[in-house]
Amino acid sequence: MVDAILPILILLGIIVFFGTAAYAGLKAAPWVPVFKRDIPRIIKLAGIKPDDIVYDLGCGDGRVLVALANSTPAKRLVGFEISVLPYLWTKGRIIFRGLSRRVDVVFKDFLKRDLSQASVIFCFLTPMAMKKLAPKFKAELRPGSRIISYSFSIPGFTPDAVDKPEPNQMTIYSYRVDTPS
Repeated sequence: MVDAILPILILLGIIVFFGTAAYAGLKAAPWVPVFKRDIPRIIKLAGIKPDDIVYDLGCGDGRVLVALANSTPAKRLVGFEISVLPYLWTKGRIIFRGLSRRVDVVFKDFLKRDLSQASVIFCFLTPMAMKKLAPKFKAELRPGSRIISYSFSIPGFTPDAVDKPEPNQMTIYSYRVDTPS
């Protein structure tokens, strides 16, 4: 009996891991990590202050979330992830580094979450996902909120700053929300 259950459990595990990764890729973005060399540029553009609540939409392996926790005075940082393996990796990373007091990662679809508590949002998502998020940002974010988008612009938004110091580096867009929610 146990010999028959083990292969079924392994198969179910594989389906869950790969299924959630495929779902995440279709929903917003496949897991592609941010280049470590670009993280200081992200931190600088975000201009995070002690009272900021930062959301990382599709936080993947948590490298940006952890860097922001270690390098900024943000009050709270929350990562959203819907792929099981990156979620578990990031959750463990946060616990192992002792960041659980200020940082959390949640296994939730950010498109279905209220984003109004965030004062800073970081995202590295596909153009399709950015198109879905644009009206959500306009409806939910408070005036003065900042959005940092790695690689892709947000349709209908005008960036405050565009950072691309070298032709072979990724573009980072910085936005400030002006419209009342």
